[in-house]
Amino acid sequence: MRIHHLRMRAFGPFADETVVDVDALAADGLFLLHGQTGAGKSTILDAVAFALFGRVPGARNDAKRLHSDHAAPDVVPEVELEATIGGRRLRIIRSPEFHRPKKTGEGTRKINARASLVWVDGSGPALTRIPDIGDAVIGVLGMSAEQFFQVVLLPQGDFARFLRANPDERESLLERVFDTARFGDLEEWLRERARESEADLGERTAALDRLAGQIVAVGGGDAPAEPDDEWAQACRDAAAQDDSRSAAVLTSAQAAADQARAAYDAGVRVADLRRRGGEARSQLGQLVRGEAEFAAATTALAAARRAAPLGPIADDLDRAITIRRQADRGVDRAAGRFVELDEAEAWCAGREANSIDPDALEQAIGRWTTESGRWQPLARRIDERPALIADIDAVDTRITQCGKRMGELSELVERAPERRRLAAESLTAATQMRVQVPGLRTEHERLTKLVVAWEEREKQRASARAAERKLLDAREKQVSAAEHLVDLRRRRLDGMAAELAAQLVDGQPCMVCGSADHPEPTVATDGTSVSDADEADARAAEQDAATHRDAAQARHAAIAQRLAVLDDTLGEMSREQIDDDLARSAAALADADRAVARIPGLEQALGAIDAETDAWRRELGECESIRSADRQKAMSLRETLTALDAEILEATGGRGGITERLAELGELIRRAASLRDARRAGLDAAGRHDDIAQRLGERCVAAGFDDAAAMRAALATDDQITAWEALLTRAGALRAAAEATLAEPDVAAALTADPVDVDALTADLRVAEEVREAAAREHAVAARRHAVLKEYVAQFWSAADGLAPMRERHEELRSLAELVAGRGQNSRRMALRSYVLAARLEEVLVAASARLRQMSSGRYEFAHSDAAGPRGRRGGLGIEVRDEYTGAVRATTTLSGGETFFASLALALGLADVVSAEAGGRVLDTLFIDEGFGTLDPEALDLVMGVLDELRSGGRVVGVVSHVEELRARIPAQLHVIRGENGSRVRMEGMAVPAVGG
Repeated sequence: MRIHHLRMRAFGPFADETVVDVDALAADGLFLLHGQTGAGKSTILDAVAFALFGRVPGARNDAKRLHSDHAAPDVVPEVELEATIGGRRLRIIRSPEFHRPKKTGEGTRKINARASLVWVDGSGPALTRIPDIGDAVIGVLGMSAEQFFQVVLLPQGDFARFLRANPDERESLLERVFDTARFGDLEEWLRERARESEADLGERTAALDRLAGQIVAVGGGDAPAEPDDEWAQACRDAAAQDDSRSAAVLTSAQAAADQARAAYDAGVRVADLRRRGGEARSQLGQLVRGEAEFAAATTALAAARRAAPLGPIADDLDRAITIRRQADRGVDRAAGRFVELDEAEAWCAGREANSIDPDALEQAIGRWTTESGRWQPLARRIDERPALIADIDAVDTRITQCGKRMGELSELVERAPERRRLAAESLTAATQMRVQVPGLRTEHERLTKLVVAWEEREKQRASARAAERKLLDAREKQVSAAEHLVDLRRRRLDGMAAELAAQLVDGQPCMVCGSADHPEPTVATDGTSVSDADEADARAAEQDAATHRDAAQARHAAIAQRLAVLDDTLGEMSREQIDDDLARSAAALADADRAVARIPGLEQALGAIDAETDAWRRELGECESIRSADRQKAMSLRETLTALDAEILEATGGRGGITERLAELGELIRRAASLRDARRAGLDAAGRHDDIAQRLGERCVAAGFDDAAAMRAALATDDQITAWEALLTRAGALRAAAEATLAEPDVAAALTADPVDVDALTADLRVAEEVREAAAREHAVAARRHAVLKEYVAQFWSAADGLAPMRERHEELRSLAELVAGRGQNSRRMALRSYVLAARLEEVLVAASARLRQMSSGRYEFAHSDAAGPRGRRGGLGIEVRDEYTGAVRATTTLSGGETFFASLALALGLADVVSAEAGGRVLDTLFIDEGFGTLDPEALDLVMGVLDELRSGGRVVGVVSHVEELRARIPAQLHVIRGENGSRVRMEGMAVPAVGG
């Protein structure tokens, strides 16, 4: 993979559009990416990772804050990358998810992530779906995002931790880089099969135990410690014998019970025949004694049947009598109410109530109705007179109210022009103030920033003094540590002969001259010696002091740069001048804001005044129209009232009222009609009574009764008639049944035979049946036990037959699962996945050892350890270092700071080579190494630079991310990231081609 071009906008600290020409920058194969802490060096690498995979390495991806805080909230963050991967040139443009302010209203709106991929060389179709782009990048690159972050963006700190990590932590990283999921799936598959086999075996064993328990529960007795087929067969044979014996006992008991049942049935039949004969003789005697009662019932039943058809006619006659009496009383009441009226009393003079002719009364009602009809129209008009007077009063009230409202409206319309002029003047003044607000706000913001800058400058000055003191202290400590290291090295060189002499052994050759004789070994003269450990400690202390010095120097330089920016910003302005200007600006801005805030209200007030004036004028015209119409209406109503009063005076002549006469005629008509109806009802009731009485007398004579009273005496209720009929029917049926029973031959024979003892026969039958039922129960239990045992024994034999092969298969599967999981017979405690990772690690260490030997001048190389860890921890992922100076193999934790960087970088490059080989042999043309160079002395830095030169000589481009000053002198091509208040920018240095920066 070779990167050609990178563009960023509103991404991380880069607010403006920032373009990096990587082709120009990497023309020499090696370039330096440097800048202040927090300027955005790592963001350049994040942009490359985001363009390819839509995410950034490490914890920065979890924060999901890729949108630049320096850019406007509505600016879309975007990264564009052009690169050649696997011989195909592509261009990717990505935008992350972010939130921008809503165009209307408050709050924010989420903007989803988007991306596009274009094959610049035309080798494929353009893509716009994010999943498709991710698949295309992984396919052409041959590695996942985790692998890319580990082998292209080399995080030195992560590999230092990987170098010293325990096997479990190292396994976690290797699993992210190498795809070993299929081996883990195989381990899980074997574990699952072993668990299933164990469950099946346990279930089969438990089933066998349950069957043995069921055989014991059914057959009785105790089960042996290990039940077998012979024991099960013995249980089955015993149950079969019990079944045969109980069957024979049941057959004998059944025969005895059948014999007892036959004797019992014969005795019961004879006893029943004797009972029936005795009951028949008793019934015949009772019938003879009730002959007189039966004859009386027969006579009464015949008379009741003749009188039954005449009962309804007698009831009709009773009702007709009642109705006639009620009608006569109604006539008397109606006549009494009628004659209460004077005119009615005069009409009834000399007439009795029951002699009034209904037709004559009908003629009088017609005459009174005609008179009432003549008065009705005038009465209705008189009833309307109060409403007419109320209408006149309401119209007069409206006329008065309209006049009053018209005066109010005229006054309001006259005052409206002055109100509108005052509102228009206020609106004009506020509008003029609105034009001044932007300038006032800009000035206020500028002065506010000056106050903040003043306060920050005071803090930075205090920080600068503290940083200067720390820098002086750090320099002094570094100089002291360096002097101490030089002194130790001098003393060690002075005492090197004594140190070598101390290692001589009699009879063994000298490591310097090769002689086995040691006549005069040198002895230390000052009584002190400097060991390798002392020198290493002093070297580590010096490197630590140098690191602290560099950090203090960077901190001091950053504060100084910030102070310079603040001094340029503040110029010669004093704090009092800034505060006074800020106070005046705030007051002016507040006044302007208040005036501007009043503009909508003033505009609404001006519009409201115009609208109110128009409404008042319209209402004034409407009131004038209403008042004119009401005056015309009032005049017309008064004329109608005058005409009505004149007509009433003419009709009554001044006497009485029309309403009273109409009420009198209405009551006279109602009472006359009531008397007429009552008189007609009385005549109808008398005629009906006479007809029914004549018809009843004729029917009684025809039915054989002397008169109606005799007929009424013969009447009987339906229940009584039914009872007589049932009595006679029952008596006849009893007589016939008794005679038929006595005529039966079996009954006659039984009456002459000896009595039977039924109780004794019943007792014999009960005893026989109890014996039979007990035998049946015993046989059912034995037969059921035999059948169940046959089934259980068959199941027991079937379960026992397949148990042994299943146990053997389970043991084999369990052993294999434990072996693959790193347990059981696995002496190295290595799981299959760990074994594969160990093989990958061994490949990485082989590739890394070549570079480690070069960077350490041939002293160190990696050694792979597959030994198990303490307390049974898994093995196979151990990393050790072989020291060629001593021939010893030691732990990586014993390396110094610079040596740790050697090892970490070599390990990272070795991993890159192995992953590249796994990705189909694709060469990773571009690598980025992030920090770690600050721990190297000049000699070690030369060795590392030699390795980097070797990498670029093979056609690779290496980007070094560091703020070490010495690298700036060693690497000409540089990308300088510059931090500013409005965001970062980049500058390309040491090149013929100028940079394109944001």
